[in-house]
Amino acid sequence: MPLNIAIIEDDPILCDELLEFFDGADDINCVLVVESVPKFQRFYRDFMDIHVLLLDINLPKVSGADGIPQLRKLLPNAEIIMHTVVNDYDTIFKCICLGATGYLLKDGNLNKLRETLLEIRDTGGSALSPSVARRILAYFQPQAKRNLQEETLSEQELTISRLLVDGLSYQEVADAVGISLNGVRYHVKNIYKKLHINSKGALLKRFRAGWFGG
Repeated sequence: MPLNIAIIEDDPILCDELLEFFDGADDINCVLVVESVPKFQRFYRDFMDIHVLLLDINLPKVSGADGIPQLRKLLPNAEIIMHTVVNDYDTIFKCICLGATGYLLKDGNLNKLRETLLEIRDTGGSALSPSVARRILAYFQPQAKRNLQEETLSEQELTISRLLVDGLSYQEVADAVGISLNGVRYHVKNIYKKLHINSKGALLKRFRAGWFGG
């Protein structure tokens, strides 16, 4: 019995690639492809019997993450798998907490995507990209071990982190620490990489949680 899937994706090129690929597969049937959550709500019908929904995150009007509760009401028994380039802790856990059952990073390997979807059907497993699975496992490790792994900031990086959290600009941090503006940018890049974050707001969350001696 073919696996019925639906896709919510606003990249027309990727949509065409996915449609062409799945059209050639006799074990997967793509029953609906739309570019937004509202359009899915408009065109979805029960008779489509959707088993898996591939859901992008960066969508117009309603993000894929924010649309999960609405989609879950329509598809209470389906796998809702995020199919995205977004790979940060906050988004991953938001999606899972809202009802997503899988999280795959777009890598262009459609054969691998097909194998993953069929494996879910056959074994009942979860679709997780390896890097996403590592992040989830790291999150649930004991606090001390997680701190040891993630808080490998140097003394200068800790100082810069605290100054940024205190609201100083990059130039003010440079003056306070005695390095160049480009030096601050270099250290911030390393801080974000080590903490697996990509914004000052995320840095503030880590600081408030006491994850690096705040």
